Amino acid sequence: MTYARSRLWLGISGVGSIVVISTYLLTSGLPLELLPRNQSWSGEDIRGLLAAIVFLISVMAPLDFLGGFLLPNRSRPNTITFGAFLSGWFRGVIVQASLFVLASFLILAMGRWLGLAGAALAVLGIGVFHVAFQLQIAQLTASLPESFGVQADGEPAVAAALGQTLRWGWKSRPILVVGHEDSGFTGGVVGLPGIESIVVPAASLAKLTPEQLSVMIARRLEAIRSGSRNRGLLLAFTWVVIGFVLAAKLPGAGVTSVGELAMTCLGFTLWTFLGLLTLPTLSRQAAYAIDRKVIDQGASQESLFKAVQTLDRLQDDEPKRPTLIEAIFHPVPSVDNRRIESANTFPIAWHAARMTLFVSWACMGMLVRAVHCNVGRPELWVMLPTD
Repeated sequence: MTYARSRLWLGISGVGSIVVISTYLLTSGLPLELLPRNQSWSGEDIRGLLAAIVFLISVMAPLDFLGGFLLPNRSRPNTITFGAFLSGWFRGVIVQASLFVLASFLILAMGRWLGLAGAALAVLGIGVFHVAFQLQIAQLTASLPESFGVQADGEPAVAAALGQTLRWGWKSRPILVVGHEDSGFTGGVVGLPGIESIVVPAASLAKLTPEQLSVMIARRLEAIRSGSRNRGLLLAFTWVVIGFVLAAKLPGAGVTSVGELAMTCLGFTLWTFLGLLTLPTLSRQAAYAIDRKVIDQGASQESLFKAVQTLDRLQDDEPKRPTLIEAIFHPVPSVDNRRIESANTFPIAWHAARMTLFVSWACMGMLVRAVHCNVGRPELWVMLPTD
């Protein structure tokens, strides 16, 4: 049982448990009995929302302990002390719970004022806010080092990489080098369309050669230039808003009371689970297409493979996976498949699967930190691992 496979089983168990609990609560209607059903503001709303959040935290706590402390230390002894884990976990939980409560109040306010259309508009607005300030939310959620957010164009390694990507034909974008404790932190692309920045994990500066770093940055520049990142965002927003509206139409669900909103969130959890099974295929397809484009622009295929291999070792170190397991559970292709399957196709929607999870913070998604890649790892709750 490798570290990667143990994390996969933890993710399957965690997601499966939450789906079963959600199904039971949804079909039994228990939240309508335990939580306030009044449709005007009162102190009961606050108590009801806090009770729902505490319930979610209590369900996730054992999974977080296994994924953030026990499994990492079993695989790589002395990876993290219990005190450091508890401190980081507590900080992440407080920030996420606070954002969930604020989102709940805004959805209720818009739902009581304009009905389901208003609530859906609130979900969309909150999602756009989260994407616009993803970097800042990540900083609040995780105890990232002070180097977080430093403009890094003057960093020699980054400056050299940007020079190489310019020669390959990509327009430069702001690059931010982010310090981190979790070796699985991959960075990514943050910001709204037109004002994107590329986040580079600090560990990659030492682990990657200049050519490999250039390839990694070029891939993200291509995700932006090709519009694949924008299409991934559009898919994430569409998936979340449609799922929220459908969930709100389920029996007992709604957007005008805490009890109804809890039922809506339970239904949305089942919708999110459907996304976990279907959206990874689009993410992998975009990864392969971007690989091909970067190679066609002049990057070395061997440098691309070595960069992917190095970054995989920093994460779960699983270069080869069974086809069925990758098809269902992994939006980021395995190292071996990146060498074999890179194809000259159109990149449909880059990072769509995991960006959808982050956007679902807008309506209190219960699965956002239960998947195998980030359970128990607050540094990866906001910026989930990407290619």
